[in-house]
Formats: sequence, structure tokens, C-alpha cells
Amino acid sequence: MKINKDSFKSLLKILFSLSLGLLIFWAMYRNTDIKELWAIIKSANIGIIILSLIFGLIGNTIRGLRWELFLHSLGYHPPRASIIYATWGNFAVNFVLPRAGDVWRCGVVSRYDKIPFSKTLETFLIDKMMEVVTGLVIIFVSVLLYIDFFVSYLRDNPQFAEGFTNLFASAWIYMGLAVVVLFIVLMLTVFRKTALMVKIDKFISTLKYDLKLIMQMKEKKRIIIYTILVWLCFYLYFYICFYAFDFTKDLGPLAGLIVFAMTIIGISVPVQGGIGPWHFTVISSLLILGVAENHALAFAGAVFTVQSVWQILYGLFGVLAMPYVKREQKL
Repeated sequence: MKINKDSFKSLLKILFSLSLGLLIFWAMYRNTDIKELWAIIKSANIGIIILSLIFGLIGNTIRGLRWELFLHSLGYHPPRASIIYATWGNFAVNFVLPRAGDVWRCGVVSRYDKIPFSKTLETFLIDKMMEVVTGLVIIFVSVLLYIDFFVSYLRDNPQFAEGFTNLFASAWIYMGLAVVVLFIVLMLTVFRKTALMVKIDKFISTLKYDLKLIMQMKEKKRIIIYTILVWLCFYLYFYICFYAFDFTKDLGPLAGLIVFAMTIIGISVPVQGGIGPWHFTVISSLLILGVAENHALAFAGAVFTVQSVWQILYGLFGVLAMPYVKREQKL
């Protein structure tokens, strides 16, 4: 059986990102006493962790409802179930290949609901942009509320500051920027009339027109409300788990917000489901908050495993349910 070039590249991406995550995961847990870790996990209140799962599902459902509003602004009205199932499935697919679920979500709605892929992609990117901006706001607010924590975090994890400094001290970053600028200038001048640039110009013109329609939408308040509810649900999804363990239940909601903000950074790393980077940010944050290392390892391992299995289960349901959604032409 022959593997074509694109399939081979995709396989390499999957293996690389998964290997990176597993390497970080192994580095953190390599010296751990598994029996002791399991004893700590067994002492947790699993009922509380299960309760938290409800908020994860609600949060991703509201995500779908917010995306639906953007599609409505462009005149497309797919069945609500289709949008919600595609949003659920997004996160299951991401466990196979990082960020692939985003493209799958746009593609599956385009296919089943007869919406141009460019429109599903445009609205998704706008929705995603709101997500990124809100996530940055949460991180910024967390820094303001608990600046001592972040100073301690950078002190105890100097590799972050060193990596940032080395990035801007490297000549390669400036050479890369120069190449990108030169490429853009050439595409806008010498190669402006090529078929590729004509398509890009057409896409940008369409995007500008669609953005005007979106900006004129009447449901702006609902977008804001949905965004607040999404992040509130995800915060509760994470923070409620603090009450499942004796060593985190008394840390308080502000500490929960701090660690939650760090998970936003961890989950942004393009690794399947955030495995590895998510664990690192949670464990290192809990250590700074005074939690013992073995307890922090147990917390991260238990919460990530249960919540990941939950996301995969309802995500797979969304993937499998998409073809069976009742689709009627709306007048």
C-alpha cells in the first residue's frame, strides 16, 4: 500500500506533535511513584469531577450557538443541531491532529448544510478571534490580580524568560521576518496579476463585505453574553475540580482563576488535546501555590484524563450524529 506525499506529511505532523506532548508528560512523571499517585487519585471525590463535566459540555454547546449567530448574519440558517454537533466533534478530531478539528468543523457544516466552505471558515475565524482576545483578557486580568504569582512563576521557570530573550536575540528571527516582508512585497508588485493573487484579492474583497454584514448584525449583545457564558463555564469546568481534592479545595476562586489562566497558555500549544503543556502549566502553578509535587501531579493527571475522555465521547457522538441531523429547507 502506497502512502502519498500529503498523507506522509500529515502522519509526520501527528507523530511530531504527539511525541512532543508525550515527552513533556514523561519528563514530569518519570520519577513519580505510580502507587502513591494512584492512592491520591482514589482519595478524590470523583462525583465532583463528574459534576464539572456538565459545564464543559455546556460551554462547547454555547460556542456552537455563538458561531450560529455569525452564520445567520451572512444569511445561512443550518439546523442548530448540525452546528452544535460539529462544534462538539471539533474537539474529538483535535485529539487526532492538533487544530485539524477546526478545519473539520467548517468542512462538515459546509458539506451537509450546503454552505460555501469560505463562509464557514470566515465565520469560524471571527469566532476564534473573539475566543483568543477573551483568553488574553483573562490572562491579563489574572496578572493584575495576582502579580506576585507570575513573578514567582517566571522565577521558578526561568526557561520561559530565557526562551523569550533568546528568540529576540537570534539573527534567524530577523532574517525570517525580512524574507516574509520581501515575499509580501513581491506578491503585491511583481506577481500581482498571477492567478493566485487574483484569488486572494477576491477572497479579501469578499471577506471585507462579509465583515460589514457581521458588524451590522443585531445580535451583538447575544455574542457578548455567549462569550461571557462560554468562559464562565470553562472556568467552572476547571475550578470545580479543586473541591474534589483535600489539598486544593481551600485554595479559593482567585487561585483557581490563576491556574485556569495558565491552562489557556498550555492548551494553545499545538499538541493533541494539550497533553504535556497543559499538565506542565497546571502542575507548576499548583507548586507555586504551595501544593505538594505528588499532589499536583495527581490532580493534573486525574482531571486531564477524565475531562479528555469526556470530550472525546461527546465529540465522537457529534461526529457520528452529523449525517443524521434532520435538514429541512428553511423559507
